[in-house]
Amino acid sequence: MEKIKGFFINVIIAIWFVIALFSTICLLSLNDFGTMVFGKNTLMIMDSDELEPDYKEGDLLMIKRGSDSKIEVGEKVFYYNSAMNSTVLVYLGKVDNKEPINKSEVTYTIENERVSSEYIIGAEKSTKVFHGMGTLLGVITSQWGFLFFILFPMLFAIIYEVMMIIDTSKKEKELERKEKELDNQQ
Repeated sequence: MEKIKGFFINVIIAIWFVIALFSTICLLSLNDFGTMVFGKNTLMIMDSDELEPDYKEGDLLMIKRGSDSKIEVGEKVFYYNSAMNSTVLVYLGKVDNKEPINKSEVTYTIENERVSSEYIIGAEKSTKVFHGMGTLLGVITSQWGFLFFILFPMLFAIIYEVMMIIDTSKKEKELERKEKELDNQQ
């Protein structure tokens, strides 16, 4: 019975460790627009219903950034609001025009707005949607979620370990005291 209990405790600790590691990596990869960027992939949590019916609130979008040569006129792309003057920082729009500036820079006209290629997240066709997972990731990577799901369990684990060390130390002292009593009686 003790082995089964130990096994389940180890499984729970392993799952917690994976969640803690993943959420920490996600938080460290946040950019200025609040999206998580992993190389050419961007994780975006849909926290509003502005892009319904295609993308619902609580969805997690994984948008792959292809090269500028693969984005064609007429395609829909996700892009950052470069002005950053509104609460919506990510838009989805149709590319009306594409102007190469040099080998690494392209300016897009998206719904009558000029957007530099550095603000393009990726094409809609290269987007994977995970329904409902955005809510879960949003909770884990929020400040309160990180506090309750990562830091508090870690604090409790440290306190538990310290208590176990103190308990073991007390037991060793008690054992030493009993051994001295036995030696004195003989």
